[in-house]
Amino acid sequence: MAYSPDNFKRAMSQFASGVTVVTTRHGETPIGITASSFTSLSLEPPLVLVSLNKRLFTHNVIAESGYFAVNVLSARQLDLGMRFAGMKPEIKDRFDGLNVTTAATGAPLLPDSLAWVDCTVWAMYDGGDHTIFVGEVKDLAVSDFDIPLLYHNRLWRRSEALEVPTVPIEVSLVEVGLRDGIQREEKFIPTETKLEFVHGLVEAGLKEIQVTSFVNPRIVPQLADADALCASLPKFDDVTYSALVLNMKGLERAAAAGIRKVDMGVPASETLALKNANTSIEEGMQEMSAMVQKAREYGMQVRAGVQVAFGCAFEGRIETAKVVSLSRRFLAMGIDELSLADSAGLGNPQLIRKTVQEILPMAGSVPVVLHLHDTRGQGLANLLSALKSGVTAFDTSFGGLGGCPFIQTAKGNVATEDTAYMLHEMSIQTGVDIPKVAALSRRMEALLGKELPAKMHKLVTD
Repeated sequence: MAYSPDNFKRAMSQFASGVTVVTTRHGETPIGITASSFTSLSLEPPLVLVSLNKRLFTHNVIAESGYFAVNVLSARQLDLGMRFAGMKPEIKDRFDGLNVTTAATGAPLLPDSLAWVDCTVWAMYDGGDHTIFVGEVKDLAVSDFDIPLLYHNRLWRRSEALEVPTVPIEVSLVEVGLRDGIQREEKFIPTETKLEFVHGLVEAGLKEIQVTSFVNPRIVPQLADADALCASLPKFDDVTYSALVLNMKGLERAAAAGIRKVDMGVPASETLALKNANTSIEEGMQEMSAMVQKAREYGMQVRAGVQVAFGCAFEGRIETAKVVSLSRRFLAMGIDELSLADSAGLGNPQLIRKTVQEILPMAGSVPVVLHLHDTRGQGLANLLSALKSGVTAFDTSFGGLGGCPFIQTAKGNVATEDTAYMLHEMSIQTGVDIPKVAALSRRMEALLGKELPAKMHKLVTD
């Protein structure tokens, strides 16, 4: 035995609550699956157990091969845990690209694990739909880095230890100032000026810009130039232009204008659904399904989701179960991204956290984007709550511009420069040049003749 009893005790005591990947081989093919039920049974002889569903292929392979290894993942291996849990379906070979080594039994060992335990099957016990595999430890290794990856209450998360932040190292900001930001402004901004702001935002590092909405120009006159604006957009290989569409006519206009990514959604409120698109929620969902299919025919990317997901100005509280149900239906349509919008600015950090924890596991590999308003001064607090719960993409608006035309009290999106500043101070990268965004916000203030609600454009200069 190449390890000491003390190391075995250390491995079991420190990492028993962490996420593990159980590995073995089927012939020459490495096999692995994320498992959460792993613990020690005995010190002499050193025994551990794992419990696997009988329907799993890995279960049958271990039963035949007679050996397995347990790899305990660190807080930095979230993607690896999700990969072996089958939550990244785009990855066909779970071992692809990994620097895998081989244990004495022949089991594959994952790189950079907190610990691994190499075992032969000592006993098997019937546990109904599961089999409890008892493994006799043949070899093990323990690292000095002891921050485990945790899975609790259907939420993947990192440890809460201060030395390993519970936030990602990079976040994507989608700039919506030229759509949601200005749509309620009475002073019409000329198309040429809007194009100048597009150039400025690209220079400031924004990689996705929602430039307009294809809606009835009588209802939203500020966006009456949607077709002309899109026809003149500058071309950049690494920049995506998107537009909001409310119905099939808007989708067709967006396609004709050359837009390659559309954003669509349905409110979780019957009152707002009627005000917004003159439909019921169910009618809206049926139209969304047809629109997603049509967008696919046009070769467009589709972002779709639930509006007023965290509260409605007309109906008040929105049940999380309704948001989950609508989100599940959107995901079944085969969308590229799922969005959750706090359109009325009624969300709070706890509600955001609870809702996100329900949605993320269900969304799997489909990115979830949050659209937050700062109507009641909780925008950045809500963003931080979502960030710590696993969301890595957010809509923001330079200067804090914004507001839904159908919800008069819903003023102000979270500001791009304020969000980027907070994230950069937390060592989270956004690629956004804050001084350049701040300069655009000051220019918009002068253009509109009023003070914008953002903070950092008043403090940051070139």
